[in-house]
Amino acid sequence: MNALVLAAGDLPLPGLLPGLLAGVELVVAADAGLAHAARLGLDPQLIIGDLDSVDPALLSRYHGVPLSKHSVDKDELDLELALAAARRLGASSIRVLGAFGGRLDHSLAALFVGARWVDEGVALSLHGGSHEAWFCTPARPLRLTLARSTTVSLFALRGAAVLSSSGLRYALDHTPLDFGTGLGVSNVADDGSFSIDASSGSVAVVVEHGVAVG
Repeated sequence: MNALVLAAGDLPLPGLLPGLLAGVELVVAADAGLAHAARLGLDPQLIIGDLDSVDPALLSRYHGVPLSKHSVDKDELDLELALAAARRLGASSIRVLGAFGGRLDHSLAALFVGARWVDEGVALSLHGGSHEAWFCTPARPLRLTLARSTTVSLFALRGAAVLSSSGLRYALDHTPLDFGTGLGVSNVADDGSFSIDASSGSVAVVVEHGVAVG
């Protein structure tokens, strides 16, 4: 089942939304992500979180939607609760809209939380503003089609990764990518599509729409 989780960060660029909304079978709104549901005309199947950032008037518009309210003093992020709920409801593929926004701590948390869920077997991607993040592991190679000359950066998430690619300006051929290095930053999908395979390690593939490297 394809699920959409709505988090509280920025919505993706308007031109990206049709593709991200296509084929969605389940919508989970995480706290203030409910505002995105209203803006996009979506009817969530679940609203979840501590609800400290939701306009009560907006919440009342969705009074018939199941609500899972948690303490403000909880240990998990609202995003984590929403991902777990989507998984329990049968999701095998999850797109998170609003994963990135003005708070760096929340954006980094979304990236690392996403990486953990990918390790647990969920196909997951993160989207917010002009940014998106995908994940590549030995069990999950990545194939993407993008606008020509889109900037793509690769980050090893732990230890070292070994990567091969096609369609990137700076080709990778069983290339080691260590954790904490800038080697993978500012590559380019020259032909608009590319593939990455990891023979070891786990990698975040960060796409910057509208940012081209000449």
